Amino acid sequence: MVRMKSAMGVFTLLCCALILMGCENKEKEKALTARAAAAEMSLSKVKTDLAKAEGQVASLKEELGAAKSARDELEQQVKQLTGERDKAITVQTAAGQETVKKLTDQLNEQTGKVTELQNQISGLQKTIQEQQATIEQLQKTIDSLRRAPAAGAAEPNAAAPGQQ
Repeated sequence: MVRMKSAMGVFTLLCCALILMGCENKEKEKALTARAAAAEMSLSKVKTDLAKAEGQVASLKEELGAAKSARDELEQQVKQLTGERDKAITVQTAAGQETVKKLTDQLNEQTGKVTELQNQISGLQKTIQEQQATIEQLQKTIDSLRRAPAAGAAEPNAAAPGQQ
């Protein structure tokens, strides 16, 4: 009986322990259920946030694609405008060089004409000097002839001044 009493005591103890454990399990179960519900809510919120983030990423990818496309288009325009500018510079440079060549040729031609005219002026000045000398000589001769008839009026054979 003692054994039985002891076994009953142990059994009672076990039952109490199991009951107490069962109570703890219910609290644990409630806590676990609450945790699971909170985790599920948190997971749902994370999924919602993830969906929003994925939407933002998709939107940003679209914007990035548009920006890259705009950049590529601008680069193409820059290349085209640079080519046009370089072509215009080349054309303007060639035209400028042609103008400089024409002006240089005109300058050389005008310089040649000026030199020729200076030579003509020098020649004409020499001719003028020679003619002035001839005029002076003729003037002296005329003056001497005018004086000579007055002195030579006594001479009957003297020729008239215009008959020589």
